[in-house]
Amino acid sequence: MSLRKIFNIDFFSAISFQKFNLNLVAKILITFSVILICGISLSEAAEKKGKKEDETKKCIYCKKYEKIIDWPEKERPEAYIWEEVKYPDGMFHKSKNTPKKIQGAAGQKVYKRFVKSKKTLNKYQHLMIRDMAYFEALFNEMLKDKKAKVETLEGLKKGRDAMRMSLQISPKAKTSEAVLKFWATGKMLKIAYNKNKKKKKKNSNIDPEIAERAAVLANIKKQLATAKVNAQRAATIEAQKKIEEAN
Repeated sequence: MSLRKIFNIDFFSAISFQKFNLNLVAKILITFSVILICGISLSEAAEKKGKKEDETKKCIYCKKYEKIIDWPEKERPEAYIWEEVKYPDGMFHKSKNTPKKIQGAAGQKVYKRFVKSKKTLNKYQHLMIRDMAYFEALFNEMLKDKKAKVETLEGLKKGRDAMRMSLQISPKAKTSEAVLKFWATGKMLKIAYNKNKKKKKKNSNIDPEIAERAAVLANIKKQLATAKVNAQRAATIEAQKKIEEAN
């Protein structure tokens, strides 16, 4: 399926590539972070107080199935069925040719972007959007992992659906469609980023006083944007730990 077919008119009209709504993405990711934090907190509280798991878990299917191997495929919703995806060229090395290897590579990308490089999320919006494709891959390939915990998968799905909302991608859309949209959008945003970078170089010979004021305003704007993603940063670390525990 071509990218031209993947992207429809409604999808393009919902996005302005030169004025991408980072705040919307940040709010959605923060919402997911709160969900993860609450889930982890409740789980820890349950262990300390000795309460029953069913009383504290915020998942649905995990109350019946502990691991994906325990959950018959015929009883799962379509979102929890592994899809064989042909990932875009350059997304994964050719050696990553099994679900387990793709899962590991995708997990590293997610960790690197949203945890290790958390300070650059605002600066490199195109990379943040692009790497949401790796989050899609991580969730999809974990569905093939017999040892994956259903509770972890339900938490990841909430995050996946929240990220999809940022580009108005339906929660019911196939993984292959979502991956292509995130990947292609990241590329388009990169083009816009490079163009703006060139414009900044051309405008470098402006009055020093005006440049100083502009720098102060830009710094304030950056601090405000950074504050909005602080919650997401902390929660992503916990989410990564949860993924590693599941593996």
